[in-house]
Amino acid sequence: MKPASLRLFFILLVIVAGAFGVSRLDFDVDPLSLLPQELPGLQGTRLLREQKRNLLLIAVQADDPALVEVTADALAEHLAANPELCASVRSKSLLQSDPAIIAEVVAYLWFNAPPQEVTKLIASLDPASITALLAKSKEAAGSSLDLQNATLSGYDPLGLARGALSQMSGGGDMSSLMGDEFNSADGTLRLLFVTPPGKALADYRAANTWLTEIKKAVRKEWLPQQGELTGVKIGFTGDPAFQAEIATGMEGDMRQSIGAVTFIVGFLFWLLHRSVKPLFWLLLAILCANLLTLGTAGVIYGSLNVMSMGFAAILTGLIEDFGVYGLHVAREHPGERFGSICRRALPSVTWSAVSIAGIFAMLGLSQLPGVAQLGVLSALGVLIGAAVMIFGFLPLGMTTGKIEEHHGTIRLAMRMQGVMVWLVLIVLVAATAVVGWKGLPKMDFGSAVLRPDKSEAFDVLEDIEQRMLNTSNEPGRNVPVVFAAPDATALRQSILAAQKTLKSDEVEAQLLPLALVPDADAQKANLAALLSLTTREDALKQAVDTAGFTDIAYALTQNVFKQWREWAVAKTTLPLWPKPIVLENLGGIVSQHDKHGVMAMGSMRLAEGRTLENAPVLHELEKIPGAHPAGWAFLRTSLEPLLKREILHVCVPTVVIACILFLLVFHGWRERMYAFFTLAASGWILLGGMSAWGLTWNLMSVGAVPLCLGLGLDFTIHVMHSLREPGMTRERVASLGRSLAYCGLSTGLGFGALAMGSNRGLITLGMTAMIGVITVLITAAFALPWVWFRRKG
Repeated sequence: MKPASLRLFFILLVIVAGAFGVSRLDFDVDPLSLLPQELPGLQGTRLLREQKRNLLLIAVQADDPALVEVTADALAEHLAANPELCASVRSKSLLQSDPAIIAEVVAYLWFNAPPQEVTKLIASLDPASITALLAKSKEAAGSSLDLQNATLSGYDPLGLARGALSQMSGGGDMSSLMGDEFNSADGTLRLLFVTPPGKALADYRAANTWLTEIKKAVRKEWLPQQGELTGVKIGFTGDPAFQAEIATGMEGDMRQSIGAVTFIVGFLFWLLHRSVKPLFWLLLAILCANLLTLGTAGVIYGSLNVMSMGFAAILTGLIEDFGVYGLHVAREHPGERFGSICRRALPSVTWSAVSIAGIFAMLGLSQLPGVAQLGVLSALGVLIGAAVMIFGFLPLGMTTGKIEEHHGTIRLAMRMQGVMVWLVLIVLVAATAVVGWKGLPKMDFGSAVLRPDKSEAFDVLEDIEQRMLNTSNEPGRNVPVVFAAPDATALRQSILAAQKTLKSDEVEAQLLPLALVPDADAQKANLAALLSLTTREDALKQAVDTAGFTDIAYALTQNVFKQWREWAVAKTTLPLWPKPIVLENLGGIVSQHDKHGVMAMGSMRLAEGRTLENAPVLHELEKIPGAHPAGWAFLRTSLEPLLKREILHVCVPTVVIACILFLLVFHGWRERMYAFFTLAASGWILLGGMSAWGLTWNLMSVGAVPLCLGLGLDFTIHVMHSLREPGMTRERVASLGRSLAYCGLSTGLGFGALAMGSNRGLITLGMTAMIGVITVLITAAFALPWVWFRRKG
């Protein structure tokens, strides 16, 4: 087989193998995937999101509360009548829901209550006590200022519902359970909770498809037909909306960046070489290297997280340099064959690739999975890319005809060397002034960095929080608590242990859903006692009538008694779980999962003066098997010490590796001093630029650090290898600088295209990388040669 045919066969084989690996690859846009599994609060936050993963919130808003109520009821009815669009719609609180559901909730809570509480209930309803109980209920119904209490008293004179709900709240304040989670206080905002049809949403693509369908059905089809509903605004939020907006926004940004990089690479390459054929082979080699690396990722990881999804852009910016440098060597030595050119270019490319890969590989020691995955894949990609460029692209690029020198651009590059030195000095002074004025860039490792810059889902959620939550209370004191266990028995044990732990001076209140978790022993003991109570139904009804209550006041009690009889007749296998419709109307605070077993959601409120940072009870709670404090607020308290530990895990080994590479790659104190000051000046300018533009170090922008350091080493190594060659002239170094300018500008401007995108994290990554890459290009490829020859002269 001829060499050209062999190369073509190899290229096709690489593309097929890479495509196979990519087909096995999945993309995880969950920001929690960027954090270590053992981080306090992570498991609880992940479980909390899992509970609400498929729950879409539709917000109906208008200035007229009556219009909001009419619109919300009509929309809920319309959605409920379209099962192909949504599986269920909740638009009313428990007290406003179907009376049959309320009766079943009350019946179940007493059925599952501690036997001693059932004994107290029966005692309160004996003939000697019932008269006083009814008199108290009648007084409460007529005089209570609490509308909820008055409503319960009027429709529940025997206290079955109040006692049951007290069991649910552990005898504490029921307001957070019984409060209206659907309406704002002024009635101008109403929420609908909607779940998707069929199976759970598999990924963000499914979430985006469903969200698009439901938006179209509501805004374009249903709302225009409701002529009288003018002035109504309908918004969408919740986890499906977040998934769709974040992921599709990032995909769009990456496509925009890839398109920009392709255009920039092509345009600058044509300016540099005025030849299309080498450009074709270069782009094909970049594609092959990326496919090989993605295929490797598919085998090693199976999925890429939101941070490492950007490694392809990093890789493109790094490996194209190896191919362009090889062409530069071939142009410097016309007439030599590939073997000779390879021997000339290989030392510089090898040291550069090993140095960059070593820097990225140190990120693999990170405790942050996103950073670790980015580092490992980039290190593998650099080594693979260097091999592809030298042994794949270079021999093909050399056979495309004579590559023109274009002396005009070389003379321009020589003049730019002196200009760039003064530019670097001026920018260094400016960076020092900016850092002194505004300080170093701040750290922000919250989830907000992953939100789109313009997001309906986030805007609607912020509006809901502002209008429906009591913002006068310190939100940092409220902590969600999630429980997960393989079965009901283990779940009860976990909640009971948490109740004991939370009886502390650090905790003001706790609300744990123990009453809804089945207890086989209690149910067995209670059923006979409750059934005996139903035998007195006629006497109890007569007592209620005699006390002056309306006929409807006894309806709830009748339905509760009916439910107890049905369970007794059916002889249901114990423990009995509440019906799914009951759990749904209770907001899914207890649920069953194929993956997580059984789950329950509760909450706690820290005592006044306590914060997430100074509440040891939270860490004691995490020691209980199956109990997990949750929320990004709690996660953030663990991130700061984690990042400090990162210094030992990543920074120290990276510095050690960088020092070893400095000693091995650069010869003599002069080369090492120049290389050090080149990288140090670039780093300081980057910090000043970030402060000037208000950029932060976040879960995305940290990926720019190894990229800038890697390119800085790469450019410096190539320049130093050229400068140490005998007889090297300023013209030849300027020619190299011109080639490196192509690599640096295409990479920097390509990342700069991300700054035009919609995702905040990618915007900061793009801006940070663009500033850093262009800075190291200027200092290494232009300022360094000018200083070298100036000192030498």
